[in-house]
Amino acid sequence: MYHQYFEDWEVKPDFKKEFVSLWADWLGEKDSHKLEEVTESEWQRFNQLLVLLSQDYILQEAVCAKEELVTINNISTALSSYKESMNKDASKFSKIVIPDLDCVITEEWDYTYIVWYKDAQAIIKLAPYIKAANLCHFA
Repeated sequence: MYHQYFEDWEVKPDFKKEFVSLWADWLGEKDSHKLEEVTESEWQRFNQLLVLLSQDYILQEAVCAKEELVTINNISTALSSYKESMNKDASKFSKIVIPDLDCVITEEWDYTYIVWYKDAQAIIKLAPYIKAANLCHFA
């Protein structure tokens, strides 16, 4: 299953991207200060998104070094604390597969997740969860 989504530690290039963020669009230069003003409770919205998704979907963590997907049985074990997240190296960013939606959610820089999908129905099904977590999404 791992190779259905990943190639050399990266999501395969035939997936489309949808961005999930605290903001409705990319921050311009004049708004870049907002990155420095994100509070812990705002950051926690990303964990909340994963918690909400785990209630309705099987989530699997990609372990790229072993080229495998591991089912997350307890979502709290897969979540980072605010402090851990602020000090994370990109190689430690989460890569979560949702097999039922045939998509991947990757943690990225600047308070952004990317949803990698092939069928737009995945985004339609994820949209209520993104909204419930008080996050925004855009292509």
